Amino acid sequence: MINNKLIKIFLLVFIATLLSTFLNGCQITPPIAEKAEWTVMVYLAAGNNLESVGIQDINEMELIGSNKDVNIIVQLDRIPFHVLDQYGMGDADDASNNNWTGTRRYYVTKDINPEIIRSNLIMDLGEKNMGDPETLNDFALWAMQNYPAKRYLLVLWNHGGGFRSIDTSSSRDICWDWNFGFNNRITMPQLKESLSFISGQMGKKIDIVGMDACYMGMVEVAYQIKDYSDIVVFSEASVPGDGWQYDCILEGLVNYPLQKTNDFASSIVDSFQKQYSGSGRNVTISAVDLSKIDNLADNISNLANAIISDNKTLKENYRAAARNTQNYTGVGFEYIDLKDFTSNLPDYTSNSSVLIYANQIKQYLEDGNIIINNTFSGSSVRNSYGLSIYFPYYSYDNYYNNLIFTQDFLWDEMLTHLGY
Repeated sequence: MINNKLIKIFLLVFIATLLSTFLNGCQITPPIAEKAEWTVMVYLAAGNNLESVGIQDINEMELIGSNKDVNIIVQLDRIPFHVLDQYGMGDADDASNNNWTGTRRYYVTKDINPEIIRSNLIMDLGEKNMGDPETLNDFALWAMQNYPAKRYLLVLWNHGGGFRSIDTSSSRDICWDWNFGFNNRITMPQLKESLSFISGQMGKKIDIVGMDACYMGMVEVAYQIKDYSDIVVFSEASVPGDGWQYDCILEGLVNYPLQKTNDFASSIVDSFQKQYSGSGRNVTISAVDLSKIDNLADNISNLANAIISDNKTLKENYRAAARNTQNYTGVGFEYIDLKDFTSNLPDYTSNSSVLIYANQIKQYLEDGNIIINNTFSGSSVRNSYGLSIYFPYYSYDNYYNNLIFTQDFLWDEMLTHLGY
């Protein structure tokens, strides 16, 4: 017969053991690391003729490197010579760094060698389609889970074309990956869905989305992503192959990680200006507060409606106003600077409603309102104020109808009214 006292002692020891295992479970599974102040996630889609400058940009990041406050995470895609060669661009191949191809993830660490990537290789993924929004989703989710932070900068590094390309039959949007076809890219509708997923997983809006890519600085692009990011940094015009100067941008963040998000976004603009000032290149860049894009879009729609309702001003006057506005059509795009257009309208119409809404838009686009910071370099883009908008030169592109901005507002109806 078992002694009741012994049974009680046994039960007490058993319960204490269970409690000890439960309460000290952190010894079995280490706790998640304390959040950094920032995680910079660079989606570096160099599976195209930008491979060489992509490698160069990682080396710029390595000049600064991550620290306890700032994680710098890169997903880099490269391209083999034979793919470039089939597009007649074999001379753009970069055989450096052991000439590996495919897609890799790096935790960027400090290194002063300007040519060799020496950061921690975290994952070799094989060949991944960087033009697939699911690849972007997977990268961002992985980075957030493994390198959590209080704030995030997501950089989309690649070719860009706003909502379209030179050849309207092959609209480029952003993040071209030629490993999967010359027309392979993330479209604007796909970008919206991807940023929606990332923001949802983050539990808040992405603090800054940066687009180190050409022609993305459009009202339409800003409106497409407004619900998923607080700030966007992008360019109305073409971006030189060198792109952003990452060592300068990251140095300020690493040295002052507690700076305000607006100040960091503004510093990216300032760095870009410093990089290209006096270079002879025609470049633009702006940081835009996306919390204010709804009001701007409403005013743009009101302006469009006023133009549609204006039965006294010749339609040709409005088309002429656009033709004489700062534009970004040199390589086939049909974008004009919005503020410059509204500033020109008094020379082409006396319609009071049109001029009232034009002036409201102009005031809204002053620095310090929706435009956090804006700059340009080069005489051919001197009337660039931070946001462009689609205005056809010859005929309306139906691909434009895929955008949320087009579906919500009257700008496209106005363009049709004017005969495009």
